[in-house]
Amino acid sequence: MTTNLIKSLYQRLREVGFTKPYITSVAALPWWWDDSLAENPAGYAQCLVSLSRHLGIDLESMQKDTGPLRLKNFGICKFKKRAGTTEAELQLSRVIATLAAAAIETPYRPVPSAADLRLSILEKAPWVGFEQLLDYCWSAGIPVLHVNRFPPDAKRPEGFTLRIAGRPVIVLCRDEKHPSWQLFILAHELGHIASGHIPEDGALFDEKVQGNEPDAEETEADRYALELLTGKGTTSIGASGRWPNMTELARLATEFGRRNSVDPGHVALNYGHSMTGSNFFPVARGALKLIHPGVNAIDLVREKLAEKLDWERLPEDSSEFLMRMTRQEVDE
Repeated sequence: MTTNLIKSLYQRLREVGFTKPYITSVAALPWWWDDSLAENPAGYAQCLVSLSRHLGIDLESMQKDTGPLRLKNFGICKFKKRAGTTEAELQLSRVIATLAAAAIETPYRPVPSAADLRLSILEKAPWVGFEQLLDYCWSAGIPVLHVNRFPPDAKRPEGFTLRIAGRPVIVLCRDEKHPSWQLFILAHELGHIASGHIPEDGALFDEKVQGNEPDAEETEADRYALELLTGKGTTSIGASGRWPNMTELARLATEFGRRNSVDPGHVALNYGHSMTGSNFFPVARGALKLIHPGVNAIDLVREKLAEKLDWERLPEDSSEFLMRMTRQEVDE
């Protein structure tokens, strides 16, 4: 009887986007779990609790033998998305940040103005770079995660921020290793926090940090990010005369960055972005490899997470799940 229940459960989970291979790969169930354990009612009940906790599924709906599963109510959620994206496609990942918020001791300190935060960072660094901004977040009690393991058919946001019991948590999702790609996303999410855009016990998803349906909050977060990174609320660095190759762009971006206290990688990407329609981004990408060689932003995020979280605050199966979702463990 219970064997049929577990098969039916997997089918119902698939209907809300969670396939069995995905559930297995992200360790939503404990490492020792085997489906034969569901033949015992106590084992089946523990299976339901783990899946509910880690996948954000309402436990009561799972305890019923039939009927559709319901997602947990995580409070108000704002979806900053391009036209055509459904809210259900983005809602599935909020539980990850909820676990991280439960495993940090550092008290949260409100995010200051862009000008004040920039000034404090420039006292110790030549510009506001990704690692400096990452260090600031953790010192202010704001966990930062990188997660790119989503169900097969789910839309992947570039970043999102939650507020859980008063504490913001930032999740970066873009699968880019170069720190300058992640820098603006992180600064943009800080802009949402500083501007009071994140609902209490709610979330704000940015499917595309640049390219969402325009609104006042996105404009405000962009302005905060640009002021934090460059000292100005609007910055556009375009071409004049002959376009540089990647070596020239790396040199020009580094010189500009040193003169203006702006991360050279951000300068190169800003230049490439200003050349919309020119197919100039391959040149900008090449320049990034010369500007910050060998620096892996995703590894930096993982290292800080491993160092800063109090993993013992989480149940063992939740700790395993969070480690797997943030790739703290190497997949077998």
